[in-house]
Amino acid sequence: MIRALTDFYIPDYIDSISAVPILCIRSERSGKSVAAKFADRYLGPFTCGLIIKPCLHEEAVLPEDRVFVKNALDYSTVIPYDLLPADRLEGFISGQRPVRIMVNGITKVSVSSTPDKDGLYRRFAEISRYCSLRTGDFLAFELSDAVPVQKDSRLILAFGVERDISIIIH
Repeated sequence: MIRALTDFYIPDYIDSISAVPILCIRSERSGKSVAAKFADRYLGPFTCGLIIKPCLHEEAVLPEDRVFVKNALDYSTVIPYDLLPADRLEGFISGQRPVRIMVNGITKVSVSSTPDKDGLYRRFAEISRYCSLRTGDFLAFELSDAVPVQKDSRLILAFGVERDISIIIH
């Protein structure tokens, strides 16, 4: 999931892509079916990142592979290596420090508030109901709707103080 990515080449079987900003939190413990009231024991360091979502060229992908490709596009989740301590999460995203997606220098989406902890805890509980979590797993919480990105564009996710991810889409 983590990759030092500067270029993303749109595969032939993809018609178009879009980008979604995420809040990515590392699990500090293993667990399954964790109740929301215990989620704070599991959620650890965090960062912001990007998910690149594809719109498939349906005829180019086998029908039985389509769900997999849509949900697991190679090199499509990008987060920085350095994580921030969990105690900095509350208020990390704000009007003064929004999470922004820019395409060719133009802001396409700006998120100005950190998701509330109760909502994150509920979502964590729902995820752990279906998936076993291990120490070190990352959970991605989408922060906004997808933003379309064209070929030959510069995609930037800016967040925090002088933190960003910059990718050229080919």
